[in-house]
Amino acid sequence: MERYPTINILLNLPQHYIPKAEFVLRTYCYILRLSPRFLYGSHYEGAHLYYGPQSTNDFPIKIHFDPQTADFFQQRELYPLEKVNFCKFKSEHVPFLFSRGGRIFSFSDTSCLFRKDIIASGFYFLTCWHEYILSTYGQNRGRIDYKQSLQYRWDFTETPVVDVYCQMLLYIMATYCPEFIRDVNWAEKKRFALSLSHDIDYWNYWDSSAKIDALVYNLKTFVKRPINASYKLIGHMLHKNLIYNPWKTMQSLVRHEYERGVSSTWFLLARADFEDKRQNYIADLKARVQINDLLGQREVGLHGSPESAFDPAILHEELQNLQELGFNPTGYRTHYLHFDYQKSFTILEAAGIKYDSTLGYWENIGFRAGISFPFFPFNIAENRPFRVLEIPLIVMDTTLYSHKAMNLSYITARRSLRRLIDVAAKYQSHLSLLWHNTSFDPVDFPFWGRLYWDTIDYALKKQGWITSLHNVYEEWVNLSY
Repeated sequence: MERYPTINILLNLPQHYIPKAEFVLRTYCYILRLSPRFLYGSHYEGAHLYYGPQSTNDFPIKIHFDPQTADFFQQRELYPLEKVNFCKFKSEHVPFLFSRGGRIFSFSDTSCLFRKDIIASGFYFLTCWHEYILSTYGQNRGRIDYKQSLQYRWDFTETPVVDVYCQMLLYIMATYCPEFIRDVNWAEKKRFALSLSHDIDYWNYWDSSAKIDALVYNLKTFVKRPINASYKLIGHMLHKNLIYNPWKTMQSLVRHEYERGVSSTWFLLARADFEDKRQNYIADLKARVQINDLLGQREVGLHGSPESAFDPAILHEELQNLQELGFNPTGYRTHYLHFDYQKSFTILEAAGIKYDSTLGYWENIGFRAGISFPFFPFNIAENRPFRVLEIPLIVMDTTLYSHKAMNLSYITARRSLRRLIDVAAKYQSHLSLLWHNTSFDPVDFPFWGRLYWDTIDYALKKQGWITSLHNVYEEWVNLSY
């Protein structure tokens, strides 16, 4: 059997809709480790999968298509919430758009009809179409409003719907195209991938001014919160003044990853004019020496300022700043997750960025684009995929513990992360983990550093490939081209 079998896909669609359908089907094929061959028209003798208007021709797999669907994406509007319908597939309640009501499949002896349009639905999610339309209504640029998302509205943020659509295809292929059934392995022999990254918002968070501010705050609020204030006053006095050393904390983080045989990507800020002066570490000579010493041989990406996601000149300047420090950043994640899918990917592509890992929600873990796997986003204006690979941001530490986000305890967060790893192992998919260096502080964030190591150890036991975003990029590009 060849490494990636060729599947013949027949498209009987309006011309302007074909690139959209091909984009989604290619994404599905990369996930299933198949090589798509696209054909066009109403009939082809060797077609394995047909997508188009109702046909009497006998194809092994046929997917429902309503001709009005192509017009919907031309008109550029929101999909009506009342028309979203859910069906249960295995243990997941899955949303479908542009689809018939009732059951998911109709079977015959020789073929299966998908009654749900998993192509148009997939396109809606993979392009973040809902937030794209909202942005045309004048939504402020910056961090996306999670509560306006379709995922929040229908409570499926933690369901990777695109992954599940692929599982549906796999389920049908087992009967009608068994020659395409195969194990999906990562790095040749691993069952799933867990990518690791660290956003370095501060090289040294606890400078003298931060210590004084914390002291004043805890003294002022002592009467209202005596237990917490006492804990912080004593903890800061002992830890921040006698034990705390940001350089040793970083060294310990790198050492523990090395001892486990895992690697990570480090995203560095690259400006010297942030309002919070602790974030201007790129201009500090001592920090620069430490950064080169610690990360000189490791994967370093640009943690772009919020403005860099919208201004190519600022992005270019920040990339240059990292290059002058001796790095060649090919990956990107914007600070505060300020990002506009269409505008920002256009800027990143023009700058030669190879991969991004910004698409995630700050308020909740889960799947902003409905997918756990890497994918090439879609340029709506030019009706083609971007040349920047998106490696979705799925789990962030601050999302788990912040009272403004999920506000989870250590135990609850641990349970959630293990469940996500179990799902990744089951579907041989991908999970990303972002942990800030400040979250390893044992006084201000007790147990959260421990949770990072516990999650990695659990993933290793489940035979996961624990690696950097760059390595995931290399793996996926080898599949895609």
